[in-house]
Parts: sequence; C-alpha cells; structure tokens
Amino acid sequence: MSGMTAPRLAESAAEALRSPFVPRPLLDLASCGAYFELVWPQVAPSVETAGFIGSALYMVDMALDAVESVYQPILSRQSLLGGALTASDLAHLEDTLDTFHWVQPQLLLLLAALAEGWETPRVGGQGKPDPRATSERELRHLATTIDFASDQAGPLPEVREALQVSLVPDLYRAIAVWPGYLQATWDELQHLAAYPLFRQRGRALYFYARSASRFLAQPIEVSRDALLARGATEGDLDRAHAVIEAALPATATMMMHCCAMRVGLGLTQREVVRPA
Repeated sequence: MSGMTAPRLAESAAEALRSPFVPRPLLDLASCGAYFELVWPQVAPSVETAGFIGSALYMVDMALDAVESVYQPILSRQSLLGGALTASDLAHLEDTLDTFHWVQPQLLLLLAALAEGWETPRVGGQGKPDPRATSERELRHLATTIDFASDQAGPLPEVREALQVSLVPDLYRAIAVWPGYLQATWDELQHLAAYPLFRQRGRALYFYARSASRFLAQPIEVSRDALLARGATEGDLDRAHAVIEAALPATATMMMHCCAMRVGLGLTQREVVRPA
C-alpha cells in the first residue's frame, strides 16, 4: 500500500468494508500525513475476517432492540409513497439505508480499534482468522449509487447543529437527495435523543466497539509512540486523534438513526441475534 495517494488509500479501506462510497472519517484520516498509511495495513487483515463483520452485525441488532423500545414511527411506506417518494425513489432509499446499515458498524469497529490502540502498545489478536466472503447483499451494496447533497441542503445545517457535530454526517447527506423524505424523517428523529434508552444504547455501541478491539484477528501496534518511531509526525498524530475522537461517538449515533429510519420503513429483521 506504500506510495498510495491519500484518496486511493481511503478508497482501499472503503473497499474492504464493502462500501460503494468512502466515509468522511476515512478521507480525513488519510489526509493526516503518514498516519493512515501506517495503521491501515495493520487493521486490514482483521477487516477481512468473518468475526469482524459478525461483530458489526451484532451491534446493529443492539441498536434495533433499543430503537424498537422507544420509537413508534408515524412515517410509513404508504405515507411516503403518498407524497415524498415515488416507488423508484423508495427502492433506492432502501438500498441506501441498507448500505449504511452495513457499513457504519464496521467503520465504528475500525475507529474504535484505532482509539483503543492509541496509548496501548499492542491491541487485538484474540479473534479467529476465518476469512470473510463477500455476500450477495454486499455485492448489491457495491452496485448501489450513493449520492450526497451539499451540507447546506434543506435542514442539514439544523441537523448538524442538533447533533453537535462539525460536519453533516454522511447518512444525512445521502438521504438529503430526497428532500421530502429528509424533512419528514428529521421531524421525527430529532426528538429521539430525548429518550434515555436511545442515548444510552448509542454510548453502549461505542463501548462495545472499544472492547471488541481485542478480538481483532491480528494484533495491531498503533500507539502514538509506535507511530512516531515509524516516521509519523506529532502534527499528523494530533490531527488523526482529533478525527477519531470526533467520529467515534458520531458514528455510533448514526447507527441508531439509520436503524430508526429502517424501522420507519418496516425493516426490523435481526441480522445475528434471532428471537427465542
């Protein structure tokens, strides 16, 4: 991977996540000098394992449990088809949400591993090396076109302020290409943070991802000291650390929001944990 441009390095990571788009945090990390070039080759082998995607899908089930406990959607497929979306729009929206449903928890695990290793000499190595196959569902995701609206589209500045983030999350920029749907869903979802269980489960996803770092199939050495010894600069590392610290809680929150959007469309099937 040495010698890759920053955008190509981020694209390589997105491809490993089976994502048709490059998440903003990966682009930001790839722009932090030598940082991502030093850490991504260490994490990549673990991303390519069945255990990694299994942990990611377990987290989306965690999110769904909490969302179903507190969210009674007013939106429905029928009401959206009655005005905000055409049948073609709805199909594309479902594919878009399913892609984020799959990619965001993997991104959270990746960021959490980098955060966990920041001050720890060695992280991971307790997971199984069983290889990960690319599923039919992932092939469909890779064939899905994800468009992004401007950060200034519609209520997106309000979304950014309400979520207390510096940039509009990718999820909301993606659904903003359907303005009617964005407005309708934001009218509902902006109130979910008032529910303690919703907030608590978002934090639980963050802590679960941090603890899951020990189950990376291959150990990583991504501490500040280790990376300085390998040629990273203090400035590179300060910027990368800031990106990770901001992106981790935001990604966990967006997992909850994506889950709620899917519940609003009647999509409630568990991925890993089956009802008794």
